[in-house]
Amino acid sequence: MCAGLICTTWFSKRLELVILIIWLLVRIITLRRRDVWLSCLIVSLCTMGLCQYLTYEIQRQTLSNQQEQRVKLRIYADELKINGDRYQAHAYDEIKHQKVQVTGFIESKQRQAQLLEINETTEWILTGQTSAIQPATNENQFDSVQYNLTKHIYNQINVQKIEKINLAPISWDFKFQNWCHLIRNQLIRYFQTMPSTTKDYCNSLLIGNSPSDFYEKMSGVKQLGLIHLFSISGMHVVIFISLLRRILVQLHFNREWTTWILIIILPAYLIIGGGSSSLIRSILMAEFSLFGKAKICQLSKIDIWSLGLIGGLLIQPNVLLTLGGQLSYLLALMIQFLPANHESLGNAVLLNIIGLPSILYFVFEWHVLSLLASYLMIPMFSSVVFPLVILAALSFGLIPALTNFIEQGLNLFQLIINQIGDLPGLIHFGKPSLILTLILFIISLLVFAKPKLKRRWIILIASYLIIFGIIHFPLFGEVVFFDIGQGDSFLIREPFNRNVIMIDTGGQLSFPKATWATGTPSSSRAMRTCINYLKSRGISRIDTLCLSHQDTDHIGYSSDLLKHITVQRIIYPAGMEEQANFKHQVLPLAIKQHSILIPVTDKTKVVNLPLRILHPFNQGKGANEDSLVLAGEFGHQRFLFMGDLDRNGENEVVRRYPNLKTDILKLGHHGSKTASDPSFIKSVHPQLAIISAGRINRYGHPNNETMENLKKQHIRSLSTQKYGMIKYEYGPFNHKQWITKLKGNELTWMLPPYENS
Repeated sequence: MCAGLICTTWFSKRLELVILIIWLLVRIITLRRRDVWLSCLIVSLCTMGLCQYLTYEIQRQTLSNQQEQRVKLRIYADELKINGDRYQAHAYDEIKHQKVQVTGFIESKQRQAQLLEINETTEWILTGQTSAIQPATNENQFDSVQYNLTKHIYNQINVQKIEKINLAPISWDFKFQNWCHLIRNQLIRYFQTMPSTTKDYCNSLLIGNSPSDFYEKMSGVKQLGLIHLFSISGMHVVIFISLLRRILVQLHFNREWTTWILIIILPAYLIIGGGSSSLIRSILMAEFSLFGKAKICQLSKIDIWSLGLIGGLLIQPNVLLTLGGQLSYLLALMIQFLPANHESLGNAVLLNIIGLPSILYFVFEWHVLSLLASYLMIPMFSSVVFPLVILAALSFGLIPALTNFIEQGLNLFQLIINQIGDLPGLIHFGKPSLILTLILFIISLLVFAKPKLKRRWIILIASYLIIFGIIHFPLFGEVVFFDIGQGDSFLIREPFNRNVIMIDTGGQLSFPKATWATGTPSSSRAMRTCINYLKSRGISRIDTLCLSHQDTDHIGYSSDLLKHITVQRIIYPAGMEEQANFKHQVLPLAIKQHSILIPVTDKTKVVNLPLRILHPFNQGKGANEDSLVLAGEFGHQRFLFMGDLDRNGENEVVRRYPNLKTDILKLGHHGSKTASDPSFIKSVHPQLAIISAGRINRYGHPNNETMENLKKQHIRSLSTQKYGMIKYEYGPFNHKQWITKLKGNELTWMLPPYENS
């Protein structure tokens, strides 16, 4: 536990975790046992040394800028993923002796066919742009850096040209890994021939190769918090060991030989199963348990868990910074202390309570039926579903009719879970701060450890209600400029959530592709950024969605927002409702959820909207020149949002409102020279300009001329390109501060020249 807390604090850089370290030190001191003190001291010093060494290695191997390189890589066939005209792989750089992430575009159908036919370990010679793994640029966005750190990957290569692909020569030290990867690849190819649902279940449950759209198909699994059932973990390893043991017994192997065969086979299954954090923990604990049966060493269950954690930290130093790692190790520890005579439902409730703080910190939502679902589904899963999946995998080549019958059963099981997940009861809790999460965790431990404590349930429920109130009725308001890429998306949230307003949703232009180039669509950038952020703030309803005009980069993600967030009303420039983009992206889902649609001009008065509509003056077509211009004051700062209004429109606004002034100006048209007229900027006299634009965008936004004009007028600027998400926070006691997700020096090679001058 000392090692886990030190590693987690070191790599998360969250000083709040020192609270747990102090608590653990107090517990150790009160034991008054020198052997415990000494062992903890040795483990702590070794862990700090390991962390220091890994930090040095990460800094040494991580690139500080982008470099064009010609590299030679070894790629295992099972780690090459092809999706339409894109491919991705984890590869081993044989010159620098480090793992890298590889991504690239496939230029032709012939090249795609060549890549799809690869079923051996190959050696690639290619040229590409090599850079560090890109950090998350929005608050609460998926952190690719932390995820790749678990795999010891620090850099990525964006491939420009593949020069040669040959069979890779495998040295003796890679032969075991190569053999395991070849088996895994053959299983992937075999499962691809199966019926759809059975294929997904076999991939997910047997080799840890879930398809990208698996949890969209299994929406109920995510809603009910049953994802752990579909990730290879302790339960699957126990079933695997039990099945293999029975087979070996039938083959007349004695107990000692059976144990040694399992000890040898389990490391191979670690690679074949995908090497997730939960699988690593399960395999390590199973290995130490088998060592005891082989009479190599005698270990208690707590010793086995402790050694499993230390081994997991050696393989994945930041494993406890992931939800999977936290739940896997935490619940495995708690199971050791469950009363054997306690009813199974009570044990299931206790385990769910222990894991709930971590779930809320990472997922932000919780379904009230998840407790019952876990209690009912876990035994059904282990005794029915998992054996059926194994049977389908074994029988498909010999008795396809049996696999087709199992397919129908799995479809029914999936339908039931999805329907249960759709039932009312999903609580949009939001993300508690780390301190509040630790408080919930400590109180949950008291409920677990002190069953005789009076009013323990009242204390626990009251704690959740108080923290729910803190999240949903915050003292602070904020104006957020999301890094949505090449587009606009902003959030205005008043204190106590009196009013929640979104201005635009962002969007991405899509171009027609040939059939061979069309793959499974990934989740939109809005899902990973603004929608995820809204959920982390406990926001499930937006009072007003303001759509500035019809361009895709402003309203393209409206359908995603309307699918996941309730929107009370939508305002847009009068006349835009006749345009195709509005009819396709907004109208169907707005009607489905009964959102009020309000076309506006500057003469329209919208009740309870803390923004003044300054433009358009007349009904138009929702083009750039018809953009909404919105002005409002939040936290003693005047904000002006210009949409994509051009220079003529800006000057018309100034003529109509000669006394218009602002403190914060969101530049029109992403800083293009078609907007931000010098005379307009001089007239409104902002202190700060905000630029929302994508990195390395095809339009060259923001334009150098615009930036020079700002410089001449001594106006400071902040760009989402450089700083990621930009947030202005305000509240009581005259509190106000600007917060940016990035420091500004993380992505220098992707910035326009003016940013580096």
